[in-house]
Amino acid sequence: MFALALPLLFVVSLGLLLNHFLLSLAWAGLLAVITWPLHQRLMARGWTRGASAAVLVGGLVVLFAAPSMVLLNTVTNEISTIERLVSQVNGSGVPAPEWLTRLPMLAKPATAWWQQHLAVPGGLNLLLQTTAGDMLPHLPRTLSTLGPSLLANALYLFLSLLTLCVLYLEGPAVIRYVDHAGERLSPKHYAIVRDLFPLSVRGTALGLCSVALLEGVVLGIAYAIAGAPAPALLGIITGYMALIPGGAPLSFSLVSLVLLGQGNVGPAIGLFAWGAFELFLVDKFVRPKLIGARVRLPFLAVLFGLLGGVSTLGVIGLFVGPFMMAVLFWWLRKDEPVLLRPKTVSSPEKKRAA
Repeated sequence: MFALALPLLFVVSLGLLLNHFLLSLAWAGLLAVITWPLHQRLMARGWTRGASAAVLVGGLVVLFAAPSMVLLNTVTNEISTIERLVSQVNGSGVPAPEWLTRLPMLAKPATAWWQQHLAVPGGLNLLLQTTAGDMLPHLPRTLSTLGPSLLANALYLFLSLLTLCVLYLEGPAVIRYVDHAGERLSPKHYAIVRDLFPLSVRGTALGLCSVALLEGVVLGIAYAIAGAPAPALLGIITGYMALIPGGAPLSFSLVSLVLLGQGNVGPAIGLFAWGAFELFLVDKFVRPKLIGARVRLPFLAVLFGLLGGVSTLGVIGLFVGPFMMAVLFWWLRKDEPVLLRPKTVSSPEKKRAA
């Protein structure tokens, strides 16, 4: 009993010691697992470990930084348009839309509020000043925590990239240590978990990124056709939001409400209907196929794995949830093959065979 309690106590103590940096280590490990086949491919072509690590880390930085730069550039270009629109609306006022007068039970107070605050010239400016005035007492406290938060996140990002670089350089040694620990802790189950983990993580990454790109492009085009303001900006935001379950429907629903508020009832309904249809196709066929295909996870298992993971652990739970579901279904299918590829002999099994 004491022999088991001592290692457990050490693991708990180590977790408390590294509590603030576990997320950085986890992201570095996930990125290493996702990009490891590419790292091996580069080395097979004659690249050194250092050159491959430098290119992959630099590529990841560009991959994450480039969309942010595009978003910033788009926002900069759209600010002048938004300023002109706000100035025009503030100077002439915005008449109440017809659909507002047809709201059940809320038509009269909603129309009265609109006439008082938005229909009169200068009403929008007064409303913005009042709203900003209500927020001003909370602004200093928010700004006082913004700087330290940005510095802390920058530190965590730097540690993740540094750890990722070390994993590329010392990958064989790290794999050997992990295999040794896994064999000691669970010799009967470690081999299958070792196969399931990279398959589920890479499938999740492929599914999330592909779906986010698809959602951003398709809905961005739909925004432009429907006449939404700043469709490129909204498309980029939708792509980012699509990485999280529920983010894409929230995006196109809000854009539909904006169009409805402008009086464009037909385009608003059409955009919402197209977004719902496209989301059904993506969530029903594309995302589960990409995420769960390699480990034979059904649709509901993928859905609840994603939702449960992100609600419990945040963004990193998007990878943890499907992996735990893959382990669950492996346990349920003990007498069936769990992988859709021929089972390769893992390194621990090779050691035992040798």
